[in-house]
Amino acid sequence: MNYQVFLVLHLVSVILMSGVTFAAFAAPAQENRRTFLMISGILSLLVFISGFGVMGMMGLGFPGWAMVKLVCWLVLSGLTGMAFRMTDRVPMLSTLAGVIIAIAVVMVVYKPF
Repeated sequence: MNYQVFLVLHLVSVILMSGVTFAAFAAPAQENRRTFLMISGILSLLVFISGFGVMGMMGLGFPGWAMVKLVCWLVLSGLTGMAFRMTDRVPMLSTLAGVIIAIAVVMVVYKPF
């Protein structure tokens, strides 16, 4: 596959995964649980595969900023499920999701280490 294909797939799946996570925060009803978790899981897998595909195409190895992004991905992947279990803490979880997304964006833009 081409580098641009991996990059576009990664960016689109990250945006959609973030959207599904915030949609789960907005509507944490139990009838939505299965749909949101299924879509979130598929998008999370696409983020993981395409992210490592981009890094492989760039020949970067596994730098420190990528490790931070991997942790951000793990946390964001888990937040969708937490929206249905911790409905009383949705404002705190959505703030956490925003901070995690901001950290991941800063890591990829500045690549501090």
